[in-house]
Amino acid sequence: MSSTYRILCLSHDPAITISGSYHQPEDAEDAIRDQIPEHANCDLAIGRYSYPLIELGCPPSKDRPPRLCTHGSTVWIDSDWLRLLAAAHTSADTTVQQAAKHRCMPWHRLRRLREELDLPRTGPEPDETPA
Repeated sequence: MSSTYRILCLSHDPAITISGSYHQPEDAEDAIRDQIPEHANCDLAIGRYSYPLIELGCPPSKDRPPRLCTHGSTVWIDSDWLRLLAAAHTSADTTVQQAAKHRCMPWHRLRRLREELDLPRTGPEPDETPA
């Protein structure tokens, strides 16, 4: 089964898919590294689709202005894991909320993927300060 890779702009709420698709993740990584003029200062990620979203790739930090993460290569996060992370962020249990702290996917980024992940619209107000 082949996948399609699309660049997602997480600076929008909800996230938007930037036009164009790639057959290899490296091509999407190259596009982000080379900068997309309309999204030069945006928070970009890579979605791996086999419809629906299967994984989300957080590109290398050096290739993105927001600098939320400090990894040197794309980190891939399974969409089911992202849904569990969202459930933890929206839990009433503060211990569970603390356990949900994730360097690449703090709540303010994750909630913007609610349409891609089919998440409920409810949840805590986002903390826009990167962790």
